[in-house]
Amino acid sequence: MLFLFVFMGTFGGYYSQRVYKMFKGVAWKSNALKTALLFPGVIFGIFFILNLFIWGEKSSGAVPFGTLVALVAMWFGVSVPLVLIGSYFGYKKKAVEHPVRTNQIPRQVPPQAWYMQPVVSILIGGILPFGAVFVELFFILSSIWLQQVYYIFGFLFVVFV
Repeated sequence: MLFLFVFMGTFGGYYSQRVYKMFKGVAWKSNALKTALLFPGVIFGIFFILNLFIWGEKSSGAVPFGTLVALVAMWFGVSVPLVLIGSYFGYKKKAVEHPVRTNQIPRQVPPQAWYMQPVVSILIGGILPFGAVFVELFFILSSIWLQQVYYIFGFLFVVFV
């Protein structure tokens, strides 16, 4: 998985530059460096800080220092150059054109109905998954507590239908 992330830097840089050029960006080198360093840097920083706590507890689950050095070497030795190469080729391509033209004159947005408000949408969108999980857990846990056999696949088929 790590090698896949490292070698996909070419595609990340390429598409980052295509989107950047679509929005009329001109500082492509800055965008390429941000693409190569920002997201992996934040993830590595969080991982390193958490690993420091594990080292402090002298746990055997801590990642060895040599492995961290190998990660940084893969990041700067393989991923960053691949992102820069992908960024170069992405910036050389023509900018992505929008499929439709937008009107320069803004039009008035009509007021929303009560059921389109964010609070209502959040509540309605959360009731269905909560209800499904609640019913499943109720049947599973009640069958465990009452020492009954739970036919999970049959019940799941009935819920699916």
